[in-house]
Amino acid sequence: MPSQGQAHRTLGRASAPRRALLRQLVTSLIEHDSITTTYARAKETQPLIEKLITHAKDGTVAGQKSVYGFVFNPALSMKKLYDELAVRYKDRTGGYTRLLHLEPRDRDAAPMAVLELLGGPKDLRLYLTAKAIAHAEVSGKTKLDRATALNMRKIEGNMKDGRQLLREKVELMKRVYHSGRSSQDVLTDISENAKTRADDKAIIKKTALRK
Repeated sequence: MPSQGQAHRTLGRASAPRRALLRQLVTSLIEHDSITTTYARAKETQPLIEKLITHAKDGTVAGQKSVYGFVFNPALSMKKLYDELAVRYKDRTGGYTRLLHLEPRDRDAAPMAVLELLGGPKDLRLYLTAKAIAHAEVSGKTKLDRATALNMRKIEGNMKDGRQLLREKVELMKRVYHSGRSSQDVLTDISENAKTRADDKAIIKKTALRK
């Protein structure tokens, strides 16, 4: 936590290394749609990515210069920001990210989290909803709880090919459910891989190894 009088967390680093770390986290988040890191780092990254997305939506020259000077891979990051994310969030006035708590890290019990961009093909709500539906189907339940049903409607209504994607993830999660893998392992797999299909293949491979 920030100490009294500090505007932000130091993250155990001096100013320049701290800025470099946050630039790397923001760049990774833009490229991969989600990152797994400590909760403190995720909280410091969140307002930075929100600001860059707002710059991309505004489309000003000053904003472009700010984005270019901050990200580590301008050619790739700016293309995604301006061509994809600005379009994805054109009707939103803010709140482009979601922060999800994970179990503490084993080696030092540091609080962990997933920071993700909303509405992408790796949106963790998709996987968490799929996991809940898979559990219900495996357990023989005929009715979903209210939260899961609401999330299902949002996914199917707001996400491109949402119904098909959700069914694919439900079938994937059924395999995970029977394998005994922890939900944190699955979320980490999803957040650390760059492509949705690659995520699924990695999950399936690890699930098969657990049998």
